[in-house]
Amino acid sequence: MRVAIIDLGTNSVRFDVHQILGRDRVTRLYREKVIIRLGHDVFRRGDLDQNTIRRTLNAFVRFKKIIVDCHAQKIIAVGTSALREAQDGTELIREIKKQSGIEIRIISGREEAKLIALGILANEPISKQKVGLIDIGGGSTEISISENGKVSHSESFPLGSARLQQIFLKKNPPTLEAIAELQGYVRKTIGHILKRWPRVTQLIGSSGTVKTLVKLFRVPKKKSVLSTNALKKLIRKMQDMTTEELSSVRGMELSSADMILAGALLLRECMRALGVRRVVSTEISLRDGILQELLEISKKKSPLPFAFRLPDLYEKAIRFGENESHIQVMVSMTNQLFRRLQPLHGLDKTWKIYLEAAAILRNAGEMISFLNHSEHSYYLIKQAGFPFVEEWETELIALLCRHHECLKRSSLNILPFHNDRSKRKVFLKLLALLLIVDALDADLVSPIALEKIRIDKSFVRLSFSGGSSLEILRVAERSKLFEKVFKRRLVVKRV
Repeated sequence: MRVAIIDLGTNSVRFDVHQILGRDRVTRLYREKVIIRLGHDVFRRGDLDQNTIRRTLNAFVRFKKIIVDCHAQKIIAVGTSALREAQDGTELIREIKKQSGIEIRIISGREEAKLIALGILANEPISKQKVGLIDIGGGSTEISISENGKVSHSESFPLGSARLQQIFLKKNPPTLEAIAELQGYVRKTIGHILKRWPRVTQLIGSSGTVKTLVKLFRVPKKKSVLSTNALKKLIRKMQDMTTEELSSVRGMELSSADMILAGALLLRECMRALGVRRVVSTEISLRDGILQELLEISKKKSPLPFAFRLPDLYEKAIRFGENESHIQVMVSMTNQLFRRLQPLHGLDKTWKIYLEAAAILRNAGEMISFLNHSEHSYYLIKQAGFPFVEEWETELIALLCRHHECLKRSSLNILPFHNDRSKRKVFLKLLALLLIVDALDADLVSPIALEKIRIDKSFVRLSFSGGSSLEILRVAERSKLFEKVFKRRLVVKRV
């Protein structure tokens, strides 16, 4: 499976494409970082700048072309601080979807902190002692504490290099009063929370701010470490420099020159509050946390090459109004029908879960309206958000549910998967079985039980106990597709 991950941040948008070969085997196919400064003046004015909107749209249109070229089946795009606070953030999200087809989900600060910590803990050698994790972004700062490799404390603060620069350091070089105001504001914002947290022995910084500051103060053989003394010297030097002078400093990123002092002052206050004397830079970021979450979800799933699990499906069906005991009866019926008709349909057992999923979710649309509920079922399943599931899998389940009640002969000409004959053939077989399953689900008081199946050259006989004559009539109504697909007459009898 190939997945594209996009992090639309306050200063930059970061874009990865990964090939997931197994539960722990991942190959990065593409990585890019584009400076767009989405948060330009957002924290002062409240809305997005038109130039940054244009740059963002251009970036996403180009990303979509790369995603198509890389044959990525899944896209995960998240927005952080600038989109959380911009008054017109939802309008930008809508326009990105319109122009590129990429849907962005705005994540909360706490979710951002959790994902960053997840990525670091999975990819960096972390000691069993208490370790601090910090990510200073343009609009927010995420801080977590790890104990024995697990997060014990985590918080997101409305502090960032772009935000603080826009509010306090409007001029470069700034006045001493402006610096003092910034420091006081940071202490007030983080102090009442971090003072209750345990002290840490080490701090790992995952942001561009930390990485840039480490580059600006190079220490031989310790290129990724920045001490509080070194940071203090950097601040003294930078606070008297103009933006132009800062831009010419070796190791400085031109795009962050005007914000680096605000980021440095923020980092120093965070280090002081956490009680640490040095910070270690890491290349791990939010994107790595998103990828790690995907991998962990996949580990919890079935070892089969798809990600549906019956407990997940039960949970969603119950949320859609189904009765759990009834679901279990229908799953048992579906399972038996698929397994005992295997010599007829010839499908590998890995396809059974899709039939079971459709049997469980086929009536989900009734929670919206009984009329045309199959169409509502299709929509609900498409929007259900099954994690780590490829688009064609969700489409297959949704389409089975759309056609689960009846199928006119003329409908065969408009069935899906025209460009994939093998999937189209599987779809027709699964749908033929699902029509029978649905027909047999008529009497909730006295459910029907499959007793015997006989497969002959010219017919298939299904013998049932329980139920009523209603099921026999319903099967007869829905047997046409079964007989067309399997080229045998379907006979149903009660014993």
